[in-house]
Amino acid sequence: MDEQALLGLNPNADSDFRQRALAYFEQLKISPDAWQVCAEALAQRTYSDDHVKFFCFQVLEHQVKYKYSELTTVQQQLIRETLISWLQAQMLNPQPEKTFIRNKAAQVFALLFVTEYLTKWPKFFFDILSVVDLNPRGVDLYLRILMAIDSELVDRDVVHTSEEARRNTLIKDTMREQCIPNLVESWYQILQNYQYTNSEVTCQCLEVVGAYCLLDRLIPYSQ
Repeated sequence: MDEQALLGLNPNADSDFRQRALAYFEQLKISPDAWQVCAEALAQRTYSDDHVKFFCFQVLEHQVKYKYSELTTVQQQLIRETLISWLQAQMLNPQPEKTFIRNKAAQVFALLFVTEYLTKWPKFFFDILSVVDLNPRGVDLYLRILMAIDSELVDRDVVHTSEEARRNTLIKDTMREQCIPNLVESWYQILQNYQYTNSEVTCQCLEVVGAYCLLDRLIPYSQ
């Protein structure tokens, strides 16, 4: 990547460097292959700078949101593998990523979920859970991903096309049929493990439970 342009990502950078960074971001967005450099940087943990990592997730986010259908099957698989590799690495990092990076990663996971769950990634939740298990950092990211998915499916501030609305309804119907019992069990395990030792994770989990109970009654009250 353009190391000089990346200097402009620092909040303390001068205006010339910031303009160069913005121009570089626009360049990467329109390039058909440049996103792969960002994917590789995330998977291999090439950069330690938080703003560069956030930048890489922004590039991936744009690719998934606007250009995913143009990618080959192999390229789409690369994005899935990149995100899973990044998630696995979080279990071993000596320090958790900054909150703004975790939130952006969760948004990218959620975008990929709504794009692929019905077709290419029906085991999305099972794959995520198999990585995070009950690791506190993994649980934190899992819960952030679930909240980001909730936002993608029901955010009233986002104007969805009729096609997207139909897709979201089908996603919720499919989740009811295929994975809700497993999600509920995962929340139960999280609360059992952390209710007395990690108030932050406990509050996150309860927020997720509340959101999914209200997600067009995705979870029947009787459950």
